[in-house]
Amino acid sequence: MSRDVEQNGDHGDVPGHAWYQVEQMGGSAVVHAGGELDARTVHGFDEAVTEAASLASHVVIDLAQVTFVDSSGLGALIVARKAARERGGSMSLVSPPPMVRRLLGSTQLHDVFAIHDSLAEAINAPTEP
Repeated sequence: MSRDVEQNGDHGDVPGHAWYQVEQMGGSAVVHAGGELDARTVHGFDEAVTEAASLASHVVIDLAQVTFVDSSGLGALIVARKAARERGGSMSLVSPPPMVRRLLGSTQLHDVFAIHDSLAEAINAPTEP
């Protein structure tokens, strides 16, 4: 199963755009995200993560194509991880770009999230709630 969602947002004077694709891979559900994950586009991200969580207990968030994350996007990642743990599942991040890695490091969340360099690694890694 795969579903695409595109969403337009507005980040300052520069038009923002985000897209999300949900698919099952092995025993995991993967949310491929691209564009900006911010206050204007986070609703679509939340919907994609909710859909993914209905497909599998382990949700992988592929951030390779994400170009911007603000505090709303960071909050959405935290909420998604918490929701996964509350239902006995798990969530991991894959291929966060350098800007997202810096954000996770500066907020000390790099120790909270399971972060992987490749999709295959994230899907095959042991999951911890």
